Amino acid sequence: MRNFKLQLLAFTSGLAVAGGALAAEPAPTINADDAASPAVEQVIVTAERRATDLQKTAIAISAFGSQVLADRKVDSIRDLSGQIPNFSISRVTISHTTQTYALRGVGEADPIQEPVLAVYVDDVYIPRQIGSMVEFNDLERIEVLRGPQGTLYGRNSSAGALRIITRDPGQEFRAKAEVGLGSYGAVDVRALVEGPIVDDKLSGSFSYIHHKRDGVTFDPTLNHDVNRIDLDAYRAKLRWTPTEKLDVLFTLNALRDRSDSRSYVPVTQPNGEFNNRYSYSEVEPKQDLDQISGSIRVQYALSDHLKLKSITAYGGFNLNPVYYDNDGQAALIQKNLIHYNDQYATQEIQLNGDFGKLTFTSGLFYLHERFFVQRDGYSRRTATVTDPVTTPSNYGFARAHNITNTDAYALFGEATYAVTDRLSVTGGLRWTNEEKEFTFDNKVLNLAGQVTGQSIAGTADKTFSAITPKLSVQYQWTPAVLQYATYSKGFKSGGFDNRATRLDLATRPFAPEDVNTYETGLKTELFDRRARVNLAAFYNDYENLQVSYSDPAYPGNSIRGNAGEAHTYGVELETDVRATERLSLQGSVGWLYAVYDTYKNAGGVGVNADGHRLLNSPRWSLSGGVTWDVPVQVPGSIRANLNAQWQTKTYFSALQRPQDEAPAQGFLNGTITWTAPNPQWAVQLSGRNLLDSDKPVTSTYTPATGVYYKNYPDPRTWLVTLKYAL
Repeated sequence: MRNFKLQLLAFTSGLAVAGGALAAEPAPTINADDAASPAVEQVIVTAERRATDLQKTAIAISAFGSQVLADRKVDSIRDLSGQIPNFSISRVTISHTTQTYALRGVGEADPIQEPVLAVYVDDVYIPRQIGSMVEFNDLERIEVLRGPQGTLYGRNSSAGALRIITRDPGQEFRAKAEVGLGSYGAVDVRALVEGPIVDDKLSGSFSYIHHKRDGVTFDPTLNHDVNRIDLDAYRAKLRWTPTEKLDVLFTLNALRDRSDSRSYVPVTQPNGEFNNRYSYSEVEPKQDLDQISGSIRVQYALSDHLKLKSITAYGGFNLNPVYYDNDGQAALIQKNLIHYNDQYATQEIQLNGDFGKLTFTSGLFYLHERFFVQRDGYSRRTATVTDPVTTPSNYGFARAHNITNTDAYALFGEATYAVTDRLSVTGGLRWTNEEKEFTFDNKVLNLAGQVTGQSIAGTADKTFSAITPKLSVQYQWTPAVLQYATYSKGFKSGGFDNRATRLDLATRPFAPEDVNTYETGLKTELFDRRARVNLAAFYNDYENLQVSYSDPAYPGNSIRGNAGEAHTYGVELETDVRATERLSLQGSVGWLYAVYDTYKNAGGVGVNADGHRLLNSPRWSLSGGVTWDVPVQVPGSIRANLNAQWQTKTYFSALQRPQDEAPAQGFLNGTITWTAPNPQWAVQLSGRNLLDSDKPVTSTYTPATGVYYKNYPDPRTWLVTLKYAL
């Protein structure tokens, strides 16, 4: 693999030299209209904790500005699925506001486990994937940073970081409202008001989202549609700027989600017929999620070169109840009645400096999280059962009741020094210390949910520490061509298995997960800045991969632990071309090789997954988009956008059986926006899954209990939105 890493570096270096020569040539003349075409839009990001040009930022990063998101009608994180190379955003999850991710082949499919991708909303870390599927309103920018992010950010992340940045209130009055109506009874309302409260000193904003839609799946057992959406979200911001040096922002977010939990589509259906829009679950898919968070961000300029920043946040969610059937069939096979409660507090302090040749970011971070679980599980133990449900030998009814307390401390810093006008070097270091306390008090239940006995009870604790470095070299071949090469190490903390049913397993910690990442990339602007072409190549070496497996010493138990090692490598290409004044094109390609090196007993004792592909890691992922200002003689203006995504097959079990596969598939979305002669008014027609793709996007197969279901994407949908902005 060392030769492979050297080949990647040599390959991109050769491209850099060629790209520098190309960028130095005058842009070709195509025609008069094209010659007047503007350059691609400059993208300013804050990935390095200061405002920098995307093309001067030596990180593999995808950035989406507000206009691009509006043109594509991207209203949530899930709407970005397929549009970022080697980044899998699950199109279907256990609930509407729960989101799982896999970046460069590594993710966390279990939403109650700690994520490997760190999600930040306005610089505030979101510690769980439950409640992390954010709907957008008045969004400024989205940034996806690929690779370990520990020396710049509060929470350590081994795969990368997703940053959602909303607009801060300013001193000019703004108001906007959108009302959308669409298929399956969809109603989508988004509103915002912003403006000064005290001139030049105090400003505020308030935004609201209401998103509701009928179900796209029918459940004959319950005799109504399921997979419905019903969500309300609120955000208020208050910004105080008493002097030029001091900027204080208070943010309050609230979410009320009454959408259905997911109803799965069983492969085995009555009468031997199959309909991918039918679920036969006997469990009412009830979900009540209430989420709230507040933060205070204080920025103070100590001097022209030094800035101090503090981010204090408190938040959490109460998900009670959430009911879901884990098989999709009318018979009792596996159902769960759950209460989750999460509370967290974070404090981050940064000192950022810019002294010309030397720039740096340094910080302290603290996280306290209390994650409460009460999960009543009702499961049969064999694939076919003819005895009554109450027969103890065939069924298990149990309550998992536990609390995980986490106290995480970190000290981090990163500095870049310009050796010459072209050559810069970056060094970073992070110290992380995490204290975990796991308390559990599990019970035995009967079918009615009454406690009939004690299972296991106890407490365990463990401290995990790590030092993770980063080293990067950047070279500016020409003003339009930047190359970088980076080594970094990522860390995901260890913990305890909150699904354990034995005392010795519940008190046994699993170790942290480590990754060593090697990456090189090019950032180029060609043809007089009419084209932006960015390329990255990477290699990841994972040790102590956290997975579930079987241990011969504990027969009949699935164990959360460190049974795996893995490596991934691949290439990512992103392009943005302003072909003419009216026409712009975007495209991306991701190629990924991701395998388990060792994964013993993945499917039971003696059933290994060595050499199998990692979950949710398609070999190829492609996307392309076109935005066209249509030259038609009508009052106002018309803009059209088409965006397509395609990926090769992927697996949802390390066993890599045919039943675990989601086939290659593609999606096409589009919008047409008419802006009135008075530009305050606009009407947008948007459509998703225009080709009505109906191939499964996930699959679960457990032959030991007879569970075999699939999930399908939403069918073709449309929405007509009336927009007003003042």
